[in-house]
Amino acid sequence: MPKISYTAAYITVKFYGLTKDSRIADKFDSFTLDFYKKMVGFLPSHLSWYQNSLNSSFLRRLFIWSEELLLPGDLMHIICRKYYITKLVREAIDQGVEQIVSMGAGFDHLGLYCSSLGIPSFEMDMESMIENKSAFIQENEYSNSYLNTLAANFLDQRLTAVLSSEKKFNSRKKTLFIGEGFFDYLPLETTKEILEDIKSLNRDNQLLTTFFSLDELNWFHRFSFTSGVSLVGESLRLPLNRSEFISLLKEFEFSITKEIGYKDMENDLVSSMQIKLPVLKGFYVMNASIKN
Repeated sequence: MPKISYTAAYITVKFYGLTKDSRIADKFDSFTLDFYKKMVGFLPSHLSWYQNSLNSSFLRRLFIWSEELLLPGDLMHIICRKYYITKLVREAIDQGVEQIVSMGAGFDHLGLYCSSLGIPSFEMDMESMIENKSAFIQENEYSNSYLNTLAANFLDQRLTAVLSSEKKFNSRKKTLFIGEGFFDYLPLETTKEILEDIKSLNRDNQLLTTFFSLDELNWFHRFSFTSGVSLVGESLRLPLNRSEFISLLKEFEFSITKEIGYKDMENDLVSSMQIKLPVLKGFYVMNASIKN
């Protein structure tokens, strides 16, 4: 198997394990649950063993206890990001979005989910991740005429250049660009280039993104978060807090149309599941459109 993103892999594993709890599983459709079950089984053997181990309620409780000890809210933030991103994607489609582009698609379900609804979908990631995703799609017979995978190194390639090489991408269509767990791993200059490219392609385009404002964590939890990312060979590179990120969006004429913060998630989704776990402080989901 080509090189994978371990951050993406562990998010997949954690989501799968948490949805063994029926209170959480009930918030997701069968397509999404089945996708992540298959994806965990597809991961390399030193990760796919989680599929059997997480069937044990004792091991799941141990897993949750140890995670919450080091970084309270990390687990529920994964459930919330999947839930709210999917919800907002559905809303965007209902409101007229004609195609989606998932930047840094990793092992997530969004491209396959939207393409199954007949929405042209473009998953973009590093070549090794695209090779893995393509193999998974073929192995599990997810292929369809609406789904497209594109290798892209955002540090070296402009978004517009990669998309212009894909004949099926239509820049005249209103497009939702998704950055789930994406911008946090990019330097500021690259982030600026991507925002400029989204705007230049079509001013009707929209951006749906997650954002971590690490300054809202205490020093120990911030260390746990950043060191955990570093341990798997990755790093958080965007040197902005929430207000600075919003200012950056405004610089490129993006206006926030909806923002869901960790407190909102606790009071809404987590409360409805009757689960007494927090959502990671500093975590936000933002929907933005370009001012016209």
